[in-house]
Amino acid sequence: MDNHNIVTKKVKDFVAYLTLNRPEHSNSLNRAILLALRHELETVAFDDSVRVVVLTGAGEKAFCAGIDLKERAAMPKDKILASREEVIKPVFTTLARFPKPVIAAVNGVAFGGGAEVALACDIRIASSKARFAQAEIRWGMIPACGACQRLRMIVGMGRAKEIIFTGRVIDADEGLALGIYNQVVQPENLMAEAEKLALDIAKNSPVAVKQAKKALDIGAHISESLDFEFEASKECYFAGEALTGPEKF
Repeated sequence: MDNHNIVTKKVKDFVAYLTLNRPEHSNSLNRAILLALRHELETVAFDDSVRVVVLTGAGEKAFCAGIDLKERAAMPKDKILASREEVIKPVFTTLARFPKPVIAAVNGVAFGGGAEVALACDIRIASSKARFAQAEIRWGMIPACGACQRLRMIVGMGRAKEIIFTGRVIDADEGLALGIYNQVVQPENLMAEAEKLALDIAKNSPVAVKQAKKALDIGAHISESLDFEFEASKECYFAGEALTGPEKF
């Protein structure tokens, strides 16, 4: 696929619709899609014709299956660590600090880094086919882009530890009960419901919405914790167990 279209954008009625567009790879996060997503976010952040963003994945199978492990497995360790610092971390920082509301329309699996993309959004609406997992632990890693902090704030410390320590898959109904999702709808209604919510937000004062988001996010006080989480994940690489797969353990 042409990397120029690896993240697509449509703007209508003050809403920008961004789509991760690697359906043949379950919209997994390779270098190209990460750079494209950051570019589109930085562009719409300063676009006055956009007040709300809806982020989704192409196809019916996946919202985002996480980091592209095939690409990463082919990289030497020093390149992996450099990519994490120079590409991955800046994208998640841009998304988490985005000045306008971002709604994740979770249309399928959201695993690993894909789950963290969803968690970094302000609101999550899921298809009944959605599946959520912080499965990094099964690959000798830990979530490194905010899940250790954001998930515990959403579901509570005990449940967050269970989800991260086991790497188990959570279906849409359980995700709704836990508070991971704000709504669960039928697959054919997902984008319509996301659009409805986005338009409901967009009709309000953009200044007031931005300030409300800022006040809510600042109240979380997690920037230092996020930095520690990212640094802690490096130990998995230094230990030599990262990406070895479940069979090693």
